[in-house]
Amino acid sequence: MPDVRRQPCVVSFAGQLAFLAVLLASCAGGPSGSPGTVVAAPPGSTPVVQNDQGPLPPPKVAASVAPAMADGFGPEILLPREDAKDDEVARVGDLVLRQSHAFTRLLSANPNLALSAVDLLIFDVLVARHAEQFGVRVSEARVLELAASEERELRRQVKAELAGVSFADYVWRLFGMREQDWQSALRLRTAQRLYQGYVLRYLSLREDRVQVRFLVHKDRKVAQEVVDKVRVGADFATLALRWSEDASRRDGGLLPAFGHGFQHPAATRAFDLKKGDVSEPFEAQWGGEQRWFVIYCLEHRPGRDLPFEAVRDEIDADLERMPVTPLETSAYTMRWRNEEEAEARDSGK
Repeated sequence: MPDVRRQPCVVSFAGQLAFLAVLLASCAGGPSGSPGTVVAAPPGSTPVVQNDQGPLPPPKVAASVAPAMADGFGPEILLPREDAKDDEVARVGDLVLRQSHAFTRLLSANPNLALSAVDLLIFDVLVARHAEQFGVRVSEARVLELAASEERELRRQVKAELAGVSFADYVWRLFGMREQDWQSALRLRTAQRLYQGYVLRYLSLREDRVQVRFLVHKDRKVAQEVVDKVRVGADFATLALRWSEDASRRDGGLLPAFGHGFQHPAATRAFDLKKGDVSEPFEAQWGGEQRWFVIYCLEHRPGRDLPFEAVRDEIDADLERMPVTPLETSAYTMRWRNEEEAEARDSGK
């Protein structure tokens, strides 16, 4: 089963700046006519490669264009278009390179990244189905608000860090898109992220949940020491920050509230604890090896069978406080794929 925690690489702004600096440096090139010199080209045109014999016919790269978005931002924006074609992405002489070629090449060069794209497609299909089932819809006004905020912040950073580079040049060189197409892609991506957050948190809200902090360590003595200290009044979050070997230590080992189907070692003990209880150390697989876990119960939350519109604002606030984590997407995908596979097996009997 694909591991949906392998999310596609998200490049930080600092990484984007470094990448853009390399592009700008390469475009500056050496003296005109030197081997391999790339002559800078404005957005929308193609760089020309030169050698001592003069210009060579350059590859023609198709500009990235944002997919068309249905009116009203319905859940179908998460799904691949039924009439999707294997579009051309580049042309070298008479040879046409298509999207399927790019994926095949990526699969051989970086299998994890290629498979993560497949995982994301599966995740989006599950989200779209649940959005249709439970009447989950994103607000166009909310999409535009969030997208505009993200664009303003990116423009501010480009202006502050890349003197002399226009925003249009930045978008073209980094994303291969014209500014207007990038803005459309940003709105689409924002709407898709909203659907993902809305569906995961709404389904979670409908069932009985528990919220905990957890600590994981390879040494049982350390885990037991944490338990002993918490039981005499020590703060679990502080101890998790100090001792946990998981990245969640930065948040004091905090997990999002989860239901019984959550795929995590903490879920095996969490529902047996009362608010303020700490578990005894227990062993479980983590990162490919046995580790010792300790769970601290923050609260139990009863499920609420309410329409999405009644809790939309609550979920928006919840997502602002704690965005969806890769752990949530992984647990969601594994749970619902397993249920669909079980239904398929049962129907085949």
